[in-house]
Amino acid sequence: MAKKSLKETNPYLKDTELCRALIEQSVSSSTAVEGVLTKYPKLSKATEKKLKTVIAVHESLASYE
Repeated sequence: MAKKSLKETNPYLKDTELCRALIEQSVSSSTAVEGVLTKYPKLSKATEKKLKTVIAVHESLASYE
């Protein structure tokens, strides 16, 4: 049986615009660690709100670890 991809199993990645914002956030933070600063297009207010919600949930879960 073939394994499902992360995009198929992660509910946050099913929203195309949110998926793109999350990928850009990940790339931006990873490249910043290497000393490369990147710029991405401005997010819509709705996508920005979704992204902040996802980050807040992730941060609250991380505090329990």
